[in-house]
Amino acid sequence: MEHLHHTYADCPNIDGELEVRHAVIAFQRLSQLVTDYVLGASGTITPPASWTMGLATTNVGSGGANDYARNSVWSVTVSTTNINEIGSTTAAAYARQTIAKSIAQGAIDWGTSTFDNTFSTGGQSTTADQVTFGAFSGQPSPNGANSWVMTDGSTLNAGQVYFAADTAATRTFDNGDTEKVTATLKAG
Repeated sequence: MEHLHHTYADCPNIDGELEVRHAVIAFQRLSQLVTDYVLGASGTITPPASWTMGLATTNVGSGGANDYARNSVWSVTVSTTNINEIGSTTAAAYARQTIAKSIAQGAIDWGTSTFDNTFSTGGQSTTADQVTFGAFSGQPSPNGANSWVMTDGSTLNAGQVYFAADTAATRTFDNGDTEKVTATLKAG
């Protein structure tokens, strides 16, 4: 999964190559979709009707006490590994963005997947069309997006969580602001 906001030109004080590292996580529900639905044809663990993307105050991090865990859930209570969605107290025109369950059909959906056979870093990957949050009508509360989360449903701080990635930096929003996010999922 990746989310790139800045180009190399945005970093004028860096000489040489810029190495990009992404903090990402696949949550328990995504693993269950593979083991129970894909492999086991379970009727109780099923994919969502459509994918939605939300912005969260929590950062993916690296497994620390205040970072995401594989079993993190949406919650208005900010503690340990809970995921807290921006705008859940005051939306200020914030809403989750839908990514259709289709491939290259013209709507905001997923692209045709590609395969990289490189042993150590390869895998199958797909990139969704870019989604835009906003324009915000003021400051959402809570504010300060540190990650994006692939989830389901439109109710803020609710639903299943499937995978997430950190934003390039904390994003705080005010009247008229927008945020563009392009999600890539790579399984390897």
